[in-house]
Amino acid sequence: MKEKLYKKEITLTLVFSGLLLLMGHSASIFVLFPSLQQGSLWGFPIQYILPILLGWFGVAGVCLVMTIMCNKFDDEMEDYVNSLPPVIEPEKNTLTR
Repeated sequence: MKEKLYKKEITLTLVFSGLLLLMGHSASIFVLFPSLQQGSLWGFPIQYILPILLGWFGVAGVCLVMTIMCNKFDDEMEDYVNSLPPVIEPEKNTLTR
């Protein structure tokens, strides 16, 4: 179970890091593919408005989904920790003066 949770944590981290990078750096798409710079959206050139929209609303949407997924993951991790047997700590030896 522990290995499954670690794999899920790594997967969540990699997926959302990739999505945030894509949303935040969407202007690079127009640098890599200059032929996409033709056209407009709501009267603005596509290469200007699309990175702004993806930067604001795209990142906000990804963060919202990431928050929901991470909260569910935290609940799973908490359930796993609560299912473990309790650990009894040995008594601490203290010196008295």
